[in-house]
Amino acid sequence: MRDRGGARGTGLARRTFCAAGAAALFGLAAAPGGAGARTFLEDKERRVPVRNVWTDERRDLVYWRDGTYDRHTLDAYSYLFRDRRNGEVEPIFYGVLDQLFFLWKALDQPARLDLVSGYRSKGTNAWLRANSGGVARSSLHTIGMAADIRVPGLATEAVWRAAVDMRRGGAGLYPASDFIHLDVGPVRSWVYGQRARPRVAASGESPLPPERPHRSRPPASGEVVLPPERPDHLRRHGG
Repeated sequence: MRDRGGARGTGLARRTFCAAGAAALFGLAAAPGGAGARTFLEDKERRVPVRNVWTDERRDLVYWRDGTYDRHTLDAYSYLFRDRRNGEVEPIFYGVLDQLFFLWKALDQPARLDLVSGYRSKGTNAWLRANSGGVARSSLHTIGMAADIRVPGLATEAVWRAAVDMRRGGAGLYPASDFIHLDVGPVRSWVYGQRARPRVAASGESPLPPERPHRSRPPASGEVVLPPERPDHLRRHGG
């Protein structure tokens, strides 16, 4: 793991702030409507099968058992989540793995989750901002607190709706690039950079958009196409 020295101050402050909220979201408190959440919290161990789509590397390891996170396993996942463009590794916040674990369970434990983007170095983030739209200046990717994924065999929108229904952190749908964004920031959801229009389900638990958004151009060969812009209220929280 690289040592960012004094430059870590701001990042650590943001990480500490987000971690306080994430502790309630992912470890201590049940989500609204809590039957499903209580089931998640009753697990004796947590593991999540993840494949890096760029390197084909895989992890399917128990990272939490009986209330304790395994540091070495978290390091193994952090390496899997490294910046693919320059190889930089940043410790992935445990809440990201918890969010993936909860989603994996909500989807009835598919064979794997495919990781499109995990940690993103500040240099990579700046390059993406200069060369494409929709990249937040203070993205949670840059401090190891976000992941972009897809699930083989499942419609990406269905995966996103399941993530929104969990009401844990941020959940964004990017249909053109065929992935969803998850982060441990404030509970929110969006499509193409727009906050999802709420529709309250019969149970009153799940605000979901009423219809599928239209698709834009297909992604360029081998590259992730990001939406043209992100609203300012999401830029403040990263994404």
